[in-house]
Amino acid sequence: MLVERFGRLKNRAMVEIITIGNESATLRILTYGARIHSFMAYGVSIVGGYECIEEYEADDSYQGAVAGRVANRIADAQFTMDGAIYMLTDNDNGNCLHGGEGFSNQVWYIDEEGDNYVVLGYTSIDGEDGFPAGVEVKVKYTLVDATVIIEYSAIPDGKTPIALTNHSYFNLNGFGGVIDDHIATIFADKYTEVGENLIPTGERPLVEGTPFDFQFPKRMGECFGDEVDGYDHNFILCPDFSEEFNGKNVPLGASVTNEKLVLNVYTDQPGLQFYTGNFLGGKPDFANEVERIKHGAFCLEAQTEPNCVNNGIGFYDAGEEYRQTTVYEVKKSENKY
Repeated sequence: MLVERFGRLKNRAMVEIITIGNESATLRILTYGARIHSFMAYGVSIVGGYECIEEYEADDSYQGAVAGRVANRIADAQFTMDGAIYMLTDNDNGNCLHGGEGFSNQVWYIDEEGDNYVVLGYTSIDGEDGFPAGVEVKVKYTLVDATVIIEYSAIPDGKTPIALTNHSYFNLNGFGGVIDDHIATIFADKYTEVGENLIPTGERPLVEGTPFDFQFPKRMGECFGDEVDGYDHNFILCPDFSEEFNGKNVPLGASVTNEKLVLNVYTDQPGLQFYTGNFLGGKPDFANEVERIKHGAFCLEAQTEPNCVNNGIGFYDAGEEYRQTTVYEVKKSENKY
């Protein structure tokens, strides 16, 4: 493992970059947002990122970042807990997205390191972005072959909601083209219906017979059109296959493949937000001056459900530990096109 300086933020805080590698893959992590800066698997750079810290500060798409204190959208940027209303940072058309200013815009510290792993930590204070109580957060990244194991833990000093995810953008072709040819399977029989500003309606329809049916392998671009101009939806998982990672049995939530690679996403969370880069575009460019384009990448964000806190989900008492494991496993593809 190698730790180097990456750059200074506008506030002069130093950001470091951590490199972990083996014969199959190279993973690079930034202390800014505890984010995946890049992931090279079997010779292909499959996670989007930028070349300098100024571009990360200008970013509006959460490239590779840990999203929190509560990932995804919270309606009207507020929630009620034990009869009290908490007003949050409004950063998304009247809603709170990925925690507001969030964990993605903070400098984390290196808590522990080893040959194939690093643990990053962050202390979120009481009242940050409007959330009650302080929280000690840790995220461990482990690289085994071309598999990234992400283990989250968080302990609050008072009752508060916690729901974390990773917001990496993938393109198994490398970056510069669209993802229409990627073949996806999502092990979900329902999805979370959303209305205006992507806030859930409360309905969870069956995917069968709809453009949201990825129960069997299907090209991502097959349904792009008038009815669905890309995806930004939570899929409610019902996987029946799992693998053991670091002594924990983790279910398979989704699998994406192209001619070269397979990406399997394992998670112990009930949902996956499938996002097809609908709002990618504009500046900054990806590394090596690769233009950000609509449908130029996809995300599979393990989570509970959008607006979970307004459905009474995701609350933790003082001293109660939040834990989550998500695994991004990359293998060479055996598909014959």
